[in-house]
Amino acid sequence: MAERGHPIPTKLRQDAIVEVLFEVRFNLPPNLLPEIFFGRLADHQPWKNFTQRRLPTAQIPAQLLQVDPNLRYQPTFELIAGNDLAVRIGAQVLSYHRRSPYAGWVRFKSELEAAIDGLFEKAPGLEIQRLGLRYMNALRSDVHGLNSISGLDLALSVAGDQVAGNVNVNFTTEVAQNTDCTVRIATPEFVQGDLPPSTSAYVDVDVFTKEAFRTRDRTVVRDWIELAHTKEKEQFFRLLRSEMIESLKEK
Repeated sequence: MAERGHPIPTKLRQDAIVEVLFEVRFNLPPNLLPEIFFGRLADHQPWKNFTQRRLPTAQIPAQLLQVDPNLRYQPTFELIAGNDLAVRIGAQVLSYHRRSPYAGWVRFKSELEAAIDGLFEKAPGLEIQRLGLRYMNALRSDVHGLNSISGLDLALSVAGDQVAGNVNVNFTTEVAQNTDCTVRIATPEFVQGDLPPSTSAYVDVDVFTKEAFRTRDRTVVRDWIELAHTKEKEQFFRLLRSEMIESLKEK
């Protein structure tokens, strides 16, 4: 059940997801060089046939990447499969990206579990510092029946006057003992990158561990992924009115 009391649909007839990503930040064991680590991950069985590509950050000296907090968790190369799947890797980060069309949670979860297994197997002794699961959604007038942001179950007002035009708002809530969630709701003019035609509202739901989180246990990571997915769905569906959910859910 969502917090509002409405059942959460297992699946929508047509989802609004434009991209979903999972990010892991970590400390490598001191005896493992980043270059060796990169090579091991590139040879991970599910990714062996992926195209390899250096990212612009690969040109930055490693010492500078470590010193600058804005660069420390930036990936330096990526593994690509087609136009919808990328694995981006740095000395302290791995992120797994899936673009639309979304294949569903069962498949995506199995891919993430394979990524986690690869990470722990290729870097024994690494310490996980942060986990994040993020879903970026574009709600559309022609597909989802949302003509404006005022159609969401959301009330924004200034001096009693409802704000229903151009909107860009963020809020963060605690969703579990070690986990927070930031939700961003915006109209298209505030969103960088391509959105589908007729997008009325962009909803970005980012679930992440708190600053004190640390683990060396892959089971903890697997369990957290399931929790994060549940909390992400709760936060997303809280924004939809019950009649909209009913009209969109798969029968």
